[in-house]
Amino acid sequence: MTRWIKREIDPARVRELAQRYQIDPLTASILVRRNITEPEEVRYFLEDDLQLLHNPFLFTAMEDAVDRILMARDEEEKVLVFGDSDADGVTATILLTEALRDFGLDAAYRVPEGEEPYGLSLPAVDAAAAEGRTLIITVDCGISNHREVAAAREKGIDVIIADHHHLQAEEMPPALAVLDPKLQDSGYPFRDLSGCGVALKLAHALAIARLGMFKEPVALLYAGSRSDSETANSSEGSQVIEVLRLDHLLEKGRLILESDSEGRFPADTLDKLERFVRGRIILTWNRTETLRFFRTHFGAAAEIDAADLSSMAVELWPSMAGRGFHALHRSSRLRKYAQNQWTHVDTLKSLFNATVMHRIIQQGMLTDRMFQLAALGTVADLMPLKGENRIIVRRGMEGINTTPSRGIRELKLTLNLAKPLSATDLAWQITPAINAAGRLGTPGLALDLLSAASMEEALSAASRLVEANAERRRLGTEAWEHIREALNQSLEHSEGRYAIIATAQIRPGITGLLASRAANMMKVPVIVAALREDGTCTGSIRAGSSFPLTRLLAYCADLFMDYGGHDSAAGFTLKTEQWDNLVCRIIEFMSQVPPDTSEPEFFIDAELPHQYVTPDLIPLCKRFEPFGEENAPLIFCSRQVPMVDAQIVGRNGKNHLKLTLDFGTYKWPALLWDGAERLERDFSFRNGDRVDILYKVTLNYWNGEEKPQLELYDIRRSGLDKLYMDSRTARDT
Repeated sequence: MTRWIKREIDPARVRELAQRYQIDPLTASILVRRNITEPEEVRYFLEDDLQLLHNPFLFTAMEDAVDRILMARDEEEKVLVFGDSDADGVTATILLTEALRDFGLDAAYRVPEGEEPYGLSLPAVDAAAAEGRTLIITVDCGISNHREVAAAREKGIDVIIADHHHLQAEEMPPALAVLDPKLQDSGYPFRDLSGCGVALKLAHALAIARLGMFKEPVALLYAGSRSDSETANSSEGSQVIEVLRLDHLLEKGRLILESDSEGRFPADTLDKLERFVRGRIILTWNRTETLRFFRTHFGAAAEIDAADLSSMAVELWPSMAGRGFHALHRSSRLRKYAQNQWTHVDTLKSLFNATVMHRIIQQGMLTDRMFQLAALGTVADLMPLKGENRIIVRRGMEGINTTPSRGIRELKLTLNLAKPLSATDLAWQITPAINAAGRLGTPGLALDLLSAASMEEALSAASRLVEANAERRRLGTEAWEHIREALNQSLEHSEGRYAIIATAQIRPGITGLLASRAANMMKVPVIVAALREDGTCTGSIRAGSSFPLTRLLAYCADLFMDYGGHDSAAGFTLKTEQWDNLVCRIIEFMSQVPPDTSEPEFFIDAELPHQYVTPDLIPLCKRFEPFGEENAPLIFCSRQVPMVDAQIVGRNGKNHLKLTLDFGTYKWPALLWDGAERLERDFSFRNGDRVDILYKVTLNYWNGEEKPQLELYDIRRSGLDKLYMDSRTARDT
C-alpha cells in the first residue's frame, strides 16, 4: 500500500519565513516542509534576478582561461571547441563556439561521430594540429583525457577544460586551465552545473572582459549617515565610510571607517582610505553628495576622484531619478536574503552588479539564446533544479516559450509543440530528439539544427532529427524483444534484486533507453551493456532514487575506462575482458545492500482545506517551477472530497480515470492515469461519494484553451484511518 507522508513542521518557523520574505503562509509552509529555509536557497525560489548567477571568476582557473582566450584573439589564433555528442555536450559546443566567434575568434567545433569514444580523442588532436589550431577548449568532457591533453601539449596546442564530471584520477590532465565545479579546489560555490552551464559561465566571463571589467580594479564607496532615514543629516550623528574592492566584479575586501557619535572621524581616516583604494576606479552613488560629505568632515582640501554610478543607473532605469540612496537601500529586494548584516555598500554593490548585467545583456554579450541552450543542456543532463540552475532554466524556458531561437523554434514546430512548455515537457519532448542524434552516432544532425543559418536549413535538420528519434525508438523496441527474456532470467537469478545483461546485438546508443524501460517495469536496478567491435563495452545503469548508485560506481571504479552519472542514472565504458569482473563486483556490492522492501511513498507538501483548492493555486505552483531533478512537482492532499462524476477515458488500450471533484467554491476535473481499474475496486462512485486524494495542480491545453486541472497520484475511499505518517491538522497547511 502506498504511504502518504506529511512531515511535521514548526509553525513558528513558517511564520518567521512568511514575515521575513513577505510571502503567504502556504508558500512558507511548503518551503519549510521541503527544508528550503536558508536565505541562500530561498532566494532561488522567490527571485528571478540574473544577479543571483554566481560570478564566473569564482572559478580559480577562470582568469587563466580568459587570459589565454584574449591572447588567442589578439594573436589571431585558431580555436577548436570539442564537446560531447549528447544534448548537454552539443548545446555546450554551440553556445561556446558562437560566443568565441562573437568575441572575434576563428572557432570551429567537433564532437565524437559514429563509434568514436567519449571525450577528446587523439585523432581530434591530430586534426586540430593539421588545421593550425593552437587552442582547444573542451566542453562537457576533458576531465578524464590525460593522454589526449598531453598529446596536444606536445604539438604546441594549449587546452582549456570546461567540464562538469568527476575527476577519477589522482591528478588532473595537464591542461592550461580546468573549469569544473566538481573539483574540490575549483573555487566555485555551486557544483551542479551542467556541461552547458559551465560553457555559459565561460561566456559570461568573456562578456565581463568585453565590457572592460577584466583586471579593471574597482572600489565602491559609500559615505554618509548610518541611518536609513531619508532626512538624515550627514553633518550630524554617527557617520560611516564603507568601501568595497572588486576585481572582475568579485569582492576582494571591504573597509569600514566609523565616526564617533558627534560625527568626528579619527585623524588617520583619509590615509587608510587612500591606501585601500589606491590604483582603483572609485564609484559612488551621487558624486555631488559624496564630495560634499568629505568637504564637510575633512575640510575643503579633501578631494575624492569618484565616478557617479547613479547617473549610469538612471540612464537604464529612469524611475530611479530623484530617489535618494537611503530609499534604494531600504527597498533593496536582495537585502532580505543577506546571511550577514546588509550594509550601504552592499546595496551599492547590488546596484553596480545590476548595471553591469544590464549592459552585458543590452549589448548582446550574454544572450537569450545562450540561456535557452543552457536550459536544454541542464534539463537533458538531469541536473538538480536548485540554486542557480533554477535561474538558468527559468530564463531559458521563458525564451523557448516566447521567442525561441533558430533551431529550437523549428524543432518545436516539427514536433507540433504549440503550447507553453514546462521543464518536464522539455525533458520528455525536446531533449530526447536532440539526444537521439548522438545515441545513433550522428550528432551532426543536432549540430546542424542548432547552427542552422536559415529557417529552411533548420526545418530540414529538425525533420531529420525527429526521424532519428523515431528510429532510436524502433531500435529500442526491437532490442527489447531481444533482451527481455535474458533480463527476466537475470532478475530471477538475483532473486528479484537486480538485472544485468551484456550483448553484441544492441547499439550502445540505446542502452539507456532499454535500462530505463526495464527499471521502470521491474522496479529494481538494471544494467544494460552493448559489446562493441573495438573490444570495449558501453553500458547504462538505471535505478530508483533510494539505490546508492554513486557508491556502486565508486566500488567498481577501477574496472572502468570511463564512467559518470547521477543518483538514478549512470553510464560506463570498460574493456570487454573486464565484463565478468564487473559482474562479480556488482554481485559483491549487491550482497551488501539490503533489499528494498519499503512501500512506495509520497511526501505531501501541504494538506489543503476545500476552500483553498481554487485556480489561485496555479501561480503558487509556478513559483516553485521549474520542476525536475531534486525539485519534484508540489503534492497536495485533500480529504473528504465529494465526487460528482466518474468516467473511463483513453484509447489504444489505455484506460484512465476522469473524475469531477466538488470543492465547494470550485469543481475540478481530475485525472488518474491508468487508473480505470481502481474504480469500484478501491472506491465506488455514486454522486456525493467522498474520497481522499493526493494530487498536483496543472494546466490542460486543448484546442488552444488553457484550463486548470488536477492530476492524481493516489486516491482512496474516505474513512480509512492510517493514511499518513507524521500527519498534522489541515489548519497547519
